This record gives sequence, C-alpha cells and structure tokens, in this order.
Amino acid sequence: MPESVFQVLASDGGVAGAGFLAGEDTGFTCAHVVHAAGQFPGGRVEVLFPHLPDAPRVMADVVAEQWRAPEAEDVAVLRLDSVPAGAQGMAVGASAGCRGHRVYSFGFPTQAPKGGHFGYGEAGDLLPGDNGAGRLLQLSKANDLTTGFSGGPVVDEMTGLVIGMVTAIASPDAHLKGLGIAYATPAEVLREIWPQLAEHQACPYLGLESFTARHADWFHGREAAVERVLAALGGPGGC
Repeated sequence: MPESVFQVLASDGGVAGAGFLAGEDTGFTCAHVVHAAGQFPGGRVEVLFPHLPDAPRVMADVVAEQWRAPEAEDVAVLRLDSVPAGAQGMAVGASAGCRGHRVYSFGFPTQAPKGGHFGYGEAGDLLPGDNGAGRLLQLSKANDLTTGFSGGPVVDEMTGLVIGMVTAIASPDAHLKGLGIAYATPAEVLREIWPQLAEHQACPYLGLESFTARHADWFHGREAAVERVLAALGGPGGC
C-alpha cells in the first residue's frame, strides 16, 4: 500500500501532507494540504512517491472542477502528468457498514521516519451533513493518526479496500477527554466528487487463507441448525 501513497510537496521542498493514487493517473488529497503546499484549484503541485525505486517526483494538476474547499468537503483531485512504474491505483470500496472494523492509513508526520509510517484506528459511524447525508466518517482509537496523515487513505483491514481519506483529527478537551478521535472523508463523498471512481466490492472468499476474528462479519450462518443441535444436546438423553 505505501507504494500508492505519495507526499504532496510544498514550495520549499517540505511535506505538506499525503495523498493516494486511486485511478490510472488520478489521486486524492485534502484541499487544505494543497493550500499548505502553496497551491490552489487549477494550479500544480509536485508529488513524491518515497517507497518506489529512486523516489520519483511527478507534477500534478489540481483539477478545478472537482475542488472542494477546506471549509466544505475538503477534497482535491490531482491529475498526474505521469505515473511512476510500480504505482497502482488503490481499490476503493464504501464506508457504510464498516463500523467496528479495524482500519489503517499511511502518512508523513514529523515524528515518523523520512518515508512515513502507518497509523491505526477503528471505523465508527457516518456523521450527518447539513442535508442529512453522511459527510464525515468518524474514527476512534485513532491516536496514531496525527498531523501529517491528512490526505492519506483509510483502509479497512478486513476487506483491504479504501473506505475514506483522513481529513482531520480532534483535539482533547481541558480534561484530556476526546483523545484518539479522527475524521475521514468517506469513499461515498469521493465518488460523488469524482464519479469515474469505481466502487470495488469485498470478496469473502480467502482461498487457502484462514478465517480469523476480523472476518466474523463474513464467517457466520446456519444459526438455526446450530440452535437445534444445542437444544437436542440439552434435552433428555443429551450429553
């Protein structure tokens, strides 16, 4: 996954934030990351893929038509001039129904190694927007997601699909309550902004791999048959 995550570079060469490749030559980041890079809708930013051979740099257009300001949905669509060898678009699913799933991201906080590091959390619920539609995905247990993760993909550990993009982190209150809360722009909103973004479906068949507790949402069934067996075992003559 890190091979598809890029750094959005500021004019001084510093890292303004993260972004990820989601199509053949198209990526997402936050609008506030583009502003931090000193750019704007219709402008151009330089992105760097630190986990590809030779850490290639590519220029990208900030697509004006798909720009959503930081005070709105805070999304910028980038059209890369070229895609470095080894970089692939990440598969994007949907955030609905992911509550309780473990998630992870990749970003470039100042305390991380130069190439960035992973951050982990848990998916919560979609928060309603002004029109009643979910506009933000709340993340909990997300203390790992700090400044520098903005624009990074949020990946569902169970499905391996991107379900959103890290947008903001919450500050604790005066009593240090509210730690570990972050917010993501859900995949559904990214798809509204860029309709060409295909929705990938999770496959519940793991081949030769074993089901584990994180696949509990898939590994179920025949509850009625199990209840009948348990009832028979507990009846007269049962063990």
